[in-house]
Amino acid sequence: MRVLLFALCGFVVLRGQEGSTTRTFTFDTNGNRQLTLESTVSKGAKAESVRNLNGGLTPVEKTEERVIKDDATGRVVERIIRRYDGNGQPGPPEKLQIEERKNADGSKTIETQVFKGNLSGGFSLTEQTTAIARKVGNVETIDTQVARPNLNGGIELIERKQARIETGDKTKQEALTVERRDANGNFQTALKEVKLTKEASGATIENSAQYVANPATGQLQLNAQSVAELRKQPDGSETKQISVYGMNQPGRPNSDQPQLREQQLIEKKTANGQTVESLSVRRPSVEDPGVLGPAQKVAETICTGACK
Repeated sequence: MRVLLFALCGFVVLRGQEGSTTRTFTFDTNGNRQLTLESTVSKGAKAESVRNLNGGLTPVEKTEERVIKDDATGRVVERIIRRYDGNGQPGPPEKLQIEERKNADGSKTIETQVFKGNLSGGFSLTEQTTAIARKVGNVETIDTQVARPNLNGGIELIERKQARIETGDKTKQEALTVERRDANGNFQTALKEVKLTKEASGATIENSAQYVANPATGQLQLNAQSVAELRKQPDGSETKQISVYGMNQPGRPNSDQPQLREQQLIEKKTANGQTVESLSVRRPSVEDPGVLGPAQKVAETICTGACK
């Protein structure tokens, strides 16, 4: 389950990760390690490559970013994304223009326009997102509208998101509701995600739940749930255990109650200028779905430089 709250407002600025190289390795059932992804970030640019059939690396995406405006009234950033096919050939670029404005009432507006490039070198608008963030005391609300061009040549609102984030002394409550336009043009709730984070006994506990609309009734029903426990050690290392629950899954018996589908263990350490993050997974077998099997290391990410 992926919580969407963090993608509602704001944007990642590439200069925040100047001079970093990240390599991701995966492990097969015999424990053999192979490089599968490499990402390099420099000031205003990012490049990603994946492992190809010959064992080498093929570019999949390159991003360039430049700041058009940055003053007391706001900030405007232009981002060019170039994606590559399986043979390493570039496709039409995508351009994002992200404008952040400070409003007179203390709120903040972030407008993102997405343009798709064509073979003739031009760009056409494919999506426009407007998010307004307000904060009163310890409560922040973010209202987002997503619009796309329609067949009549105009812009049509297709999705609305409402987020609420309340921060306490040692707690944080987050809720996101997504509404989408149906075939009749009416907005219906399609998705809801809630997350409760609290600090207890030296650990950070996160409880997340995702609800989706039933196609037949339109009513929200539990789709996935997770419980995560993060612990930080005195040496700066971190361990995070995530228990993932689901309702139905191919090859598993259906249930009206969430069942434990997977347990993830993430270990993160920084030493000698490198940050190493490893992922191990425990899953139940088909024969005995109520018992988790042994942990198996499936991935390792090594970042060198200004890692965040």
